[in-house]
This record gives sequence, structure tokens and C-alpha cells, in this order.
Amino acid sequence: MDDRDTLIAYEFGEFYVDAAQRLLRSRVGGESIPLTSKVFETLLYLVEHRGELIDKATLMQAIWPNVIVEENNLNQNISTLRRVLGESATEHRFIVTVPGRGYRFVAGVKTLTAASVQSTESDATARSTPAAPPAGGDTPLEARSAKSPARTMVLWGLAGTALALIAGSFLWFFARPTADSTPASAAPTAATSITPSPAAGKPRLAILPFKNLSPDPANAFFADGLHEEIVSTIAQRVPGLEVISRTTMMSYRRDPPMRLAEVARELGASHLIEGSVRREAKIVRLTLQLIDARTDVHLWSQNYDRTLTDSLTLQSDVASEVASQLSLQLVGGPESAIPRTRSPEAYDLYLKALLARQFLNPFATVERYRDIEGLLSRAIALDPSFASAYAQRATFRGAMFAFNYDVSEEWVRRIREDVDAGLRLAPREPFVLAAEAGYWSWVERDLPRALASYESAEMNGLAEPMFLLGKSGALIRSGRLDETVRLIERVMTLDPGNPFILGGSAVALSLDHRAAEALRVVNRGLERFPENAALRLMRAQVIFAFTGQTDEWRAALDRVGETTGPATLLDQHFALLRIEHRYAELQSLLDGISANSTRVIAGQGYGAFFGVGQRPTAEYRGWTALFLKDSATAATQGRAVLEFVANQMETERNAWFLHLLTAEGLTFLGQRERAIAAARNTLELMPQSRDALGSVSAAQATAGIYAWSGAPDEAVALLEELSSTRPGLLPAWITRDPLYAIPLAQGPRYQALVDRLEAQMRDTKL
Repeated sequence: MDDRDTLIAYEFGEFYVDAAQRLLRSRVGGESIPLTSKVFETLLYLVEHRGELIDKATLMQAIWPNVIVEENNLNQNISTLRRVLGESATEHRFIVTVPGRGYRFVAGVKTLTAASVQSTESDATARSTPAAPPAGGDTPLEARSAKSPARTMVLWGLAGTALALIAGSFLWFFARPTADSTPASAAPTAATSITPSPAAGKPRLAILPFKNLSPDPANAFFADGLHEEIVSTIAQRVPGLEVISRTTMMSYRRDPPMRLAEVARELGASHLIEGSVRREAKIVRLTLQLIDARTDVHLWSQNYDRTLTDSLTLQSDVASEVASQLSLQLVGGPESAIPRTRSPEAYDLYLKALLARQFLNPFATVERYRDIEGLLSRAIALDPSFASAYAQRATFRGAMFAFNYDVSEEWVRRIREDVDAGLRLAPREPFVLAAEAGYWSWVERDLPRALASYESAEMNGLAEPMFLLGKSGALIRSGRLDETVRLIERVMTLDPGNPFILGGSAVALSLDHRAAEALRVVNRGLERFPENAALRLMRAQVIFAFTGQTDEWRAALDRVGETTGPATLLDQHFALLRIEHRYAELQSLLDGISANSTRVIAGQGYGAFFGVGQRPTAEYRGWTALFLKDSATAATQGRAVLEFVANQMETERNAWFLHLLTAEGLTFLGQRERAIAAARNTLELMPQSRDALGSVSAAQATAGIYAWSGAPDEAVALLEELSSTRPGLLPAWITRDPLYAIPLAQGPRYQALVDRLEAQMRDTKL
């Protein structure tokens, strides 16, 4: 029997190659990583011949049989693989170049067959089988999210606030796949998909991924980038038309292609566009066909022949033609008709930056962020009037601030300068206004100004779903949960195949204490992506938060931990191990971490710690010592926490966090009155009026400080408030967390609160 008949995947490092589906996936989150077909074939050949020195001629013949190609094509493929695998030119973790001879794949590889995977899946199913969705009809929100094809979400926990699924919309590029990014098994099918309903009277357009006909495979980015730009431009400038997001549309890139009628039916599309791009030297040809999906009639076809310089206005040309063919009004004055740049070189760099964003998440190295920032900086250097590049760079830099890569005042100044440059050059450009909104939301925490900027962006044509999801983040942090859910419903109609939006919906529903609805949304995603670690972790934490059960959480975290170092998910491990009273294991985990501080991976654990920078590992060690009743060690860690705080520069943005750390350090030292005073300062610096979710994070931590510092009534009063507010603290985090349960166990007021919440949890049917 041919090995390919039974082969499922090859595993190496933090990746696995799905040979059957022809996909490269991350073993951490299960997401597929976009590769062109030839780049994938290069990787697969190297992996299949691991350990062997493969000369270039042999490799080129294997990848391009019976075709004469230049050696540079192979070099480009290898370069792409190194970038995708996160390997620098000086590293040799995966691919070693032997000068003058060829390449050798040196990483250890494990071969998985159908039998081995089935065995693994059976074991996993026995440990953690998703419950069937509760009986009853789906809500409109759930119906639109069912069976969405998707990339994975990043690993956010629901412990505390779980804001990061919405915060990640400031990193709106996370869930926007490009070529070959969605597994064939995840593509919509007639049996499982749902048909979104377009707004009354509005045509609904689906623009299929463009075929790349360029002779140089290195130009594949241009076809994908142009597709993205055209989707975005039509959505912005033709308000009488619903345009399905590129994230969803990229899931329809398959070989052989899906029948157009099926695509239209699954997406509820009234019209389709299919096309191809050929770029050779300085000549570009874009070929498009507009099809009426209801009658299968070709309404219009057009070839656009351009030089690279002339091609910069293609998006606007196509938007105008589509609007005309559908007899819709094209909005936007002369400003919106200005090309984004007049430099083809700058435009190339811009497109490369947009497509590279898919490899980022809050766990990525800072170097990956810097690479994309560098592409945009080079584009701006070539064309200082490139407004969209400033907006995108502001967004990337803002993401680096929000996720604590760089929280310096100098960095904040650079973000503000990019926003100001974009506003000066294109004050009505929707993406510029959305970048400004992100700045006010995540950097300055000025939510009224953020919402005003989002509204201005929408008035000027903003239709990008992930930017709109950013607005939902500002709404939820303003305490406006009902509006948040309604907005996410609307966003789902524009991007029904985006798991990031699915996750945002689950978070909003959970924070509104609509546990069964939240779980149904997560289960929909797991039906399509049962190996998605992020969705499994989310499901597990919804179950824990509303029932107190930790079995699924433990299984999901153990599974992720097989490929992720303990420091990466320290907040998750710290939370689960203390909830399960596994203090010795927690101590052992901390003993294995040598760093004195770690970057706060915002969104994990207690959630809303955006733009605060680092936290001392002594904070974890101090709480663990208290749980173990080791007052001497707790005091040692308390001094370390205070020393850390003394070495930080306090700003308006991080002051609340530093006061919180101070309160914890004083708690470890047993200096109760000073600890309580510092904790009160924390609440004053992060009130609900500033950020509803930030105030929840501050209040739940402060309740623990009060509890351990001899102020039980104040602690319970906070917990009572957190149990009833929306957003607030979910039940199991009040009743099962030793942060409260140990010091408050004998208090009748706390016990009454626990009895009430435990009764709610028993009545919750998940």
C-alpha cells in the first residue's frame, strides 16, 4: 500500500504538515498557515526526505517537473519557508543550506498515520467530548455563525474578562487568511453551512479569490493583496451593496474549485465575481467576470491591462464598474478617488505587510512585529503621502503597545504621529479613522472618543468586519453589552466564516451571563474544527465559569502544553492549578521559570491588562506562598514585587497596574493597612466609567487583597457587586478561587454569596 493512502501528517517543532489536505498547520492552535502550492510542495519534499542532502537540481525537478525554471524560484520558496517557520538566516532548526550543493531538513519529524491519529482522537474524545447543543431553535446570532470555515483564534481564556478576542480587533489582521489558508475539510458544505440573509433590498456580492497567473511565483502576494484591496474598496464605496469579507472568501480557494451556485447558496450571495491576475515585469492584467448567482448569467466581463504604476487605481476602477453594472450609487468625493500611493514599490511593500499579518498573534516574537512595521516604514519612506500605510503602521504599533511589547512614552508618541499623519493626508479615509479609534480605545482608554471615531469611520464607508469588531470592544468596555451583541450579529453577516468574530460573540454572551448561548456558539466552531485548541480552551472555560467543572479545562491546557512552554501560558496554568488546589505543582512550575519578569500577555487570566508592560514573576510566587502558608517566602516575594515597581516609570496608562502590584507586594509582606490603601488607589485609578472591563480586573484582584489583608467585609462587598454587574465576574471565579475561598471561608456573608452562586451553577444546564 502507498504510504500516502494512510498518511495523515508529519509533525516537527511547533508545526505539522497535513499531507492529505496539503496544509501546514500550527500545533499550538491548529490554525492553517497559508502557503502557495509550490512552497508547500517544497516543504513536503524536504520533510519526506528529512536528513538527506537534496541538491537544488533534484529539488527543482521534483517541484517543477518538466518545466524549466530559474534557480531563484527555489530560493524564493526556501526564503518563504524560513519566514513562515520563524527561522532566521543564522538559525538551523529546520532547513540547513549547504553552500554550492543544496538543502537538508534537520528537524526531528514524527510521522502520523490514519491509525495513530484515530487512536489519539479517540483518547481525546474520551477525555473531553463536546456536549451536544441544547435543544431548541437557534437564535439569529447563532444561526449565522453555524459551521463557519475558520482559522483558529489565539489562546485567550475566559477566566475573568476574556476581553482579548475583541481587543484583538485592534490587531484586525489576526483572522484574515490569505492563499491556501483554510483546510479543505473546513470549507463550507451543503450539509452543514447556513445561508446568511442579506439586508432587505441589498444585493450581496461574493468576490472569489483571484487566480494567480503570474509566471513568477514570488508575485502571488500581488494577486492576494489586490483581491483584498478590491474587496475593501467596493465595501467602502458602494453602500448599497453587501460585500462578504475576504476572510470568509479565502476559505473558498480550493482545487478543484467549488461550483459557483453552491458558493452563492451557502453565502446567500446574489452576485459573484471571479477573476485572475497576471503580473509580468511591469505589466499587470486583471480579468474579472460578474455573475448573477440567481440566474447564472454572466452580466459583465472585463480585462484591465495596466502598467504597475497605472494599476494603483485598479481598486477604484473596479468599484466604479461594479457599482455601475449593479445600478448602485458610488459614494465618495474626489479624495476617495486619490490612489493610495503613486509608487508601485511602496504599494508592493504595503501589500506584503497586509498579507504578513496573518502570522502574528500575542504570543509571536517581537521580531515578527518589527518585520511588518519595517515593511510599512519602507513604504512610507518611498511615499510620505501614503495615508493608508500610516494608518496600518499606527495599527501595528498600537497592537505592540496593547499587547505589551513596547509601552514606552516614545512608542505612544510614534503611534500618535502616525494617526495624525493619516488624518492630515486623508481625514475621511475610513481605515485612518478606524486607526484613530483604535488609538483612543486601546492606548488612551478614552472610550467616548473611540466610539466617536468609529462612528465617523462608518459614516465614511467603513465596512471591514474586524475594524467593526473593534467598535464592539469599545462598546463592551463602556458596559453596553446589548449593543455589543447586536453589532457582532451584524458583523457576522458580513464575515460568516471568521472564527475571531465567532469568539467575540461567545465572549460577549458569556459576559452577559448567557452561558448556554455562548457555549452553542463555541460548539458550532468545534463541529467544524474539532482540533482547534483555542476553541477547546474557550469551551472548557465557559463550562468552568458557569459550573465549576475543570476536567475539560485541564485536558485542553494539557494538550496545548505539549507544544508550548510553561511561561507562554503561565496565567492559564497559574489559574487552573490554584483552582484545583495543586499548589505543589504550581510551585514546581514556578521553580522552572528563571526570569524575574514576563511580558503580560493581555487577555489571559484576569484579562484587561493592556498596555501595562511587564509583571514580576514574584507576584505569582508570592500568592503561591500564601496558598502554601509559607509567610517567610511570601515576604521575600513581596520585597521583590516592590523592588520591581520601584524600577518602573509610572504613567497615566500603567499607574493603576503599578498600584495593584504594590498592594500585592504589601499583602505578601503582611503590611495590611498599606496594602488596603494601595488597593483602594487601584480602584480609583481604574473606575468603571473609564473602562468597565478594566475595572472588573482591578476589582477582582482588589477583592483578593482585601480578603488577605483583614478587610473581609470590603472584599465580599466587591465580590457581591462583581457577581451582579454586566460585565462582571462569573460565578465559579467567586466560589472556587482560593484567592477568596481560603481567607473568607469562615465568613457568613461570603458563605451566603457562595451558596447563592453555587445554586445558580447547579441550575445551569450546559
